[in-house]
Amino acid sequence: MDIQTIISVLGLLGVGGIIGGYLQHLWSQKRETESRIQTLNEDKYRSDLVVMRCILNPGNLNHYSIKDPNVYKLKSDNEVKEYEKKALTEIYYNSLLYASDDVLKNMKKFMENPTETNFMETAISMRKDLWKKGTKVDLKTLSLKL
Repeated sequence: MDIQTIISVLGLLGVGGIIGGYLQHLWSQKRETESRIQTLNEDKYRSDLVVMRCILNPGNLNHYSIKDPNVYKLKSDNEVKEYEKKALTEIYYNSLLYASDDVLKNMKKFMENPTETNFMETAISMRKDLWKKGTKVDLKTLSLKL
């Protein structure tokens, strides 16, 4: 092997290493960004579900972790329910930016008719949206009979 061949091979390895390193960096950055978005959406959906539970069961307010201190100042279950319905309306409009079509449809359905079934359907669609894969559980499997 002559010196020119050795220099050519070393040059190719250097360029290939630089390109490979750069591509690996881009891929790593993409995964980090996707992970942060996943975490943000999970936190948003968790908060959304708490608001929905407050609408369904305003009497259980002390059982929920609610960041809005104004909720605890409300006197009656009906006041809590109406306050949280307004909060959910704002959540819905903000969700237009990041939620999947199914989440939006089910959230709207819940807002129009807040029932346990509609809550669970929304939660299942959020689960599918977050984890980007099908789920083997269905409404009947997940619903509690208390």
